[in-house]
Amino acid sequence: MNDNKQESVVKSLKKLITVNDMRTIFNNKEKHICVDDNTIVTPAAKDCANELGIKILKGDQIPVVAPSQPLVEKEDVSVESIIANEVSDSGLNITEELINKIVNKVVAKIGTVEKRPEMVKECDPSGIRLVRGETVKCDRFDTGIPTDKVGIKEVLNIKECPNMATGFLEIENSSFDWTLGYDEVDYIIEGSLEITIDGRKYIGNAGDVFYIPKDSSITFSAPEYCKFFFSTYPANWQELSNNK
Repeated sequence: MNDNKQESVVKSLKKLITVNDMRTIFNNKEKHICVDDNTIVTPAAKDCANELGIKILKGDQIPVVAPSQPLVEKEDVSVESIIANEVSDSGLNITEELINKIVNKVVAKIGTVEKRPEMVKECDPSGIRLVRGETVKCDRFDTGIPTDKVGIKEVLNIKECPNMATGFLEIENSSFDWTLGYDEVDYIIEGSLEITIDGRKYIGNAGDVFYIPKDSSITFSAPEYCKFFFSTYPANWQELSNNK
C-alpha cells in the first residue's frame, strides 16, 4: 500500500464514542464532550448523555465562564440522582449490599421532605366542629380537562356531617362545564366566580352567594382567580354527579 492509500485509510477511520465513554465522562464529573466531524457518537451513547446531563458539543465550542461569575453546580440530591450515582459508581455490579445502600439513601432522602401540614379541626362531643380555614390546602380537582387549574378540599366527612358536604374550591384562569345532581350553595371568599346557564352569565364577587338547584347544567369559570366555600345537599354529591 502506497503512502496516498495509507493516508486515505487513516482519514476514513473515525473515532467511536460509546456508552462506556459517556459513563467515564460522568464519573470524572465532566459536563460535556467535544466532538468533530471525524467522531461517531452511537445512538445509545447519545441517549446515555441525555440521561446523565452531558452535552455533546461540535468542534471547539467549549463553554467559557467569566471569572467574575464562577459556575457553581448545585448538588443533585434527588432520588433519581442517588440511584444513578450509586449504580454508576458500582460499575453496574448490582449486589444485595448495593441495593441496601440505595434503599437507605432513598429512605433518608424521603425523610427530609417537608410534610404537608394537616388540616386543623377542633371537635366537640356534641358534634360541633371548628375548621381553621387557613390550614385547608386544596387538592387537584379533575374536571376532565388536564390544563384546568382547579383545586378542592372537603372539610367534613360524611360521618361528621351526614346530610351535607362542605369544603373549599379554587379556580385559576379556568372554565369547565358541570351538571349538578344535588343542590349547592357557594359563598365567594376571594376573587370573582362566573356561572353561565343557558347562555346567561352571572358574576359573583367576594362576599356574594350563589344557590344552584339540582339538575342545573352550568359552566364554572374564573378568568383570574376565585376561592369559594361550598355546601351541597345531599352529602354524596360525587355519586350524584355524571360529568365524566
